[in-house]
Amino acid sequence: MEKASKLSDKCSIIIPAIDLNQDAKKCIKESLLQKKVNVTIYLITNKKVKNIFKSKKVICLNYGNITMSKKRNLAVKKSRDDFIAFIDSDAYPTKKWLFNGIKLLKKKGEVAVVTGPDLPFKNQKGWSYIISLAHKSILLSGSKIFRKNLKNESICEQASSCNMIIRKSAYDYVGGMDEKIYIGEDKELCDKINKFFKILYSPKVLIYHRVRNFLPFLLQRFAYGTCILDIIKSNKKFSLNNLQYFIPMFTVIFFLILPIVLLKNIFTSFFLLLFVIFNFVILIESLKITFHPIRFIKIFFIIYINIISFGLGSLMCFLGINRIKKIYTRR
Repeated sequence: MEKASKLSDKCSIIIPAIDLNQDAKKCIKESLLQKKVNVTIYLITNKKVKNIFKSKKVICLNYGNITMSKKRNLAVKKSRDDFIAFIDSDAYPTKKWLFNGIKLLKKKGEVAVVTGPDLPFKNQKGWSYIISLAHKSILLSGSKIFRKNLKNESICEQASSCNMIIRKSAYDYVGGMDEKIYIGEDKELCDKINKFFKILYSPKVLIYHRVRNFLPFLLQRFAYGTCILDIIKSNKKFSLNNLQYFIPMFTVIFFLILPIVLLKNIFTSFFLLLFVIFNFVILIESLKITFHPIRFIKIFFIIYINIISFGLGSLMCFLGINRIKKIYTRR
């Protein structure tokens, strides 16, 4: 057993969390079951928690109410392993998550980050189930829609911090995550990674991620919208990929001025055409997901309200009303 342990790769799994709840416990338990990889798990919480795990592989850290990016950076500094992995506390990995990811990193020298699908928990019901279906639409998941499906292996530009396996040397080389960014820190990291290395998506690097219920989902989308200024600051050049983050805000502005347009009878036909096109696109996206009449109506509603909620967050951010963006941590 000792000989086999020396032959296996070592990886630090970093899990930022608010506290040690049931989801975090499951995440740690499943992470301890990783095959053919020696793991050290760093749980970083806001307050000190009791280490209930009978394993020296689990290390509990607490640094107060700081950003998740800073939590990850502090844990990475403590790691002495060649590979690090990020996963959210409300997610859990498949047993060969690390083995498959590290195998790809060792095989492809130009790749510094490996990511994969984050599929919903299998037992989710109600609005959580509907929202998990709606995530299959590009109107909700954007350019990261590939994460919600089992697609073929491919090079991609973005990876989510809920599912990242990284060469520690590459992470250190780009300076880690920006600790001032509260939301969208993974995008900023990937933008830096892309300047020197490649990011690989593989369906074999699979995790399961809990989908939030209706109200927490709306609060999360609103909070995501408030990160729009961080996107502008971290990207010096205009990118068509970043345009997706501004469309919801333009949509909200459109709806705000639509009544004025109708009352003043100015460009009425043009605005009504845009309104019809907007609803038609959501209709098509909803039908792509399901033909079931009740589910279709709910998915249509979720996609619609997702765009509005995200756009309101962005608009309020531009107006300087962004003090409540941290509500996205609510489950």
